[in-house]
Amino acid sequence: MIELDFGIAQQLAEEASPSSAIQVRVGTSNSELVIASMLQPLITEFGMRGVYICASRSATEVIQTMERVGIDTTGIQFIDSVSSGFIGGTEVPYPNIRFVDSPIMLESIMLQTLYHLGEKSDTGNFVILDSVNALSIYNEERMLAEYLHTFINTFRAREVLTGIINVPDQTPPGVLANLDLYCTDLIDRGQVVIH
Repeated sequence: MIELDFGIAQQLAEEASPSSAIQVRVGTSNSELVIASMLQPLITEFGMRGVYICASRSATEVIQTMERVGIDTTGIQFIDSVSSGFIGGTEVPYPNIRFVDSPIMLESIMLQTLYHLGEKSDTGNFVILDSVNALSIYNEERMLAEYLHTFINTFRAREVLTGIINVPDQTPPGVLANLDLYCTDLIDRGQVVIH
């Protein structure tokens, strides 16, 4: 069972605005906790709908994790760039999942995100990109940094709250430095303390 980090909800309530671009630093062992702790207040407290871009885990896996915690994901459109690469990966029981052929299809990810946000513009929107370190495996560093600059500024101009998930020690230094520059806020849960 995942216990939510209520400090994230408090930070979102105090610091985030509709045009915030939030860099969310996670560790490899706590990413599910941090993501659930971020989605829960966005959906239940702020009544937002949005788009969740899956580059590290399949959308089905993310949905099932959120369901175990009690987070309703029906108001989220998932764009999955992971599952389409394996046999049967696009045969899923969830109607709110769309697929992109590959994590190198950055322009397609952007276009699908814009399309889905355009459909849901009346309820307040967010975009979560999970994760930069996964995209960095498939995309050249400079191209990824340029894409993130465009991605963040596109959604900030549309007043869409943007969350960019990354594992700092798995993200190229140039991309990480650019995220520090482009993002307006930081949620840093990259260091896990084990008691």
